[in-house]
Amino acid sequence: MNKTRELTDLTACRALFALWVFAYHANLHAQFSRWLGPLGAVIHHGYLGVDGFFVLSGFILTRVDNRIPLTRQGLLHFWGKRLARLYPVHLAVIVLLGAIFIGGVAIGITPRHPYRFGTLALIENLALVQSWGGLHHWTWNYPSWSISTEWAGYLLFPFMVASLAIFFNLAVVAAMPLCFFILCVVAFVYHGLNLTFAASMLRFFPEFIAGMATVTIVPMLADEASGITIGLIGAALAAGFAWAGHDASTVFGLWLMIYGFAMQGDAERTAYLGRIKPLRALGIMSYAFYMSFAPAELVTAQLFRRLAIAPAHAPLPYTAVLALLTLGLGIVLHLLIEKPARVALNRRLDPARAEALAEGSVPL
Repeated sequence: MNKTRELTDLTACRALFALWVFAYHANLHAQFSRWLGPLGAVIHHGYLGVDGFFVLSGFILTRVDNRIPLTRQGLLHFWGKRLARLYPVHLAVIVLLGAIFIGGVAIGITPRHPYRFGTLALIENLALVQSWGGLHHWTWNYPSWSISTEWAGYLLFPFMVASLAIFFNLAVVAAMPLCFFILCVVAFVYHGLNLTFAASMLRFFPEFIAGMATVTIVPMLADEASGITIGLIGAALAAGFAWAGHDASTVFGLWLMIYGFAMQGDAERTAYLGRIKPLRALGIMSYAFYMSFAPAELVTAQLFRRLAIAPAHAPLPYTAVLALLTLGLGIVLHLLIEKPARVALNRRLDPARAEALAEGSVPL
């Protein structure tokens, strides 16, 4: 099949992962999970939505960009494309946060943790190295710790995918169980996988490599097995293990979910989740949505502070305001920053893809 063709079910999976992470962060303030019964335990493990992104990132990159020339020009071309994908929105959010912080100080309003906006932290965020070991706490646009971690993966990806190609099936057979074994060990040692900044690489690389290896095994059963069934079983396992508090097993469920829906797309069968238009639309702009949370959270928290309302005492209004601000800013960033930047890049590197992006027929 055409490897540049959008797998709409996986686009919808991106939306689900982003919503799960959002619910987790919103619940840290609003504490609405106490009203949700068993679902509350699933919300408590919403940080694992990031792990879904890590697996999916390895899969998508290997599927569409697995023949990178190991030359200076080939490497710079690949790294330039990935940086252009990440950096415009990342920079725009940092500028916005800086404006909010400076504007707040000018009128006598400061965030609860002003140390988050230090100069050294700013330099590390601008260089996208904040999760490489120098920082151990949230700073500036704190969700971007995962983007910094992925950037480390992108720098190594050309060499990793070349190694995978050399050993092919042997590498897949060895990589898949090894990756999940490492995740189990990490989860046991750290009492879970909620590892950010300096420890984030421990969860990222096993999941990223598992996603890479998945590309090889997807076509093996795609035409024979029901991708929808496997994907839904994976989603159910992920929810069940999250409820039970088993992080590494939850990631396995997320991987199975991705694997199943990737099979559905590889066999060119009708999409399942991808038919839900709002879910697909959110999946397309999921990066901008995810990156919008920090400024939306900063503004919402300050608003409720000024009103002397504790978010936990007004969970629905707090979550509603936070969701509207995050979604609104995400739409603005997607339409005014992310999409134009991608179109401009592809106009230079791939005119046909640039035209498709402008028409909205392929995902960002």
